[in-house]
Amino acid sequence: MPIATQDSWKHLPAPAQREPLHFQGRYTADEYARLQQGFVPKEMEDKWFIYLHDGWLRLHRSWTGNWIYALRLQQDGDAWTVTDSWVNRDPEQYRLTDAEYDRDSLQRMLQWLIEGPAV
Repeated sequence: MPIATQDSWKHLPAPAQREPLHFQGRYTADEYARLQQGFVPKEMEDKWFIYLHDGWLRLHRSWTGNWIYALRLQQDGDAWTVTDSWVNRDPEQYRLTDAEYDRDSLQRMLQWLIEGPAV
C-alpha cells in the first residue's frame, strides 16, 4: 500500500481556532510505521484522510478537507511519543467542543489505523 502524502487528497490548511488536545500516546516502531502509512480515502464511506508530514500526523475530513486533529510524534528511544496535539475549534469546520470525546475518538481512529483498515 502506498504511503499517504499531503498531495494524495484535497485538504485545507490548519485552522486559526485550535485547542490543545493533551492527547497522550506512545507507539512501537511497528505501530509508528503503520501510522506513517496514513490513509487515503477510496470511497464515499471513507471519512478521513490521514498523513504524516514534518513530524505531524494530520487528520482531515475527506469530504471537506477540514483539518480536525494533529499529533506531533517524536522518536523516544525505540518508540514514538506524542509530544503535542491539537483539535480544530473553528465552529464553521468542526462543531464538537468536548475534548474528552475528541481524545477518545482520536484513540479509536489511531487504533483502527494501526490495526489496518480494510482494503
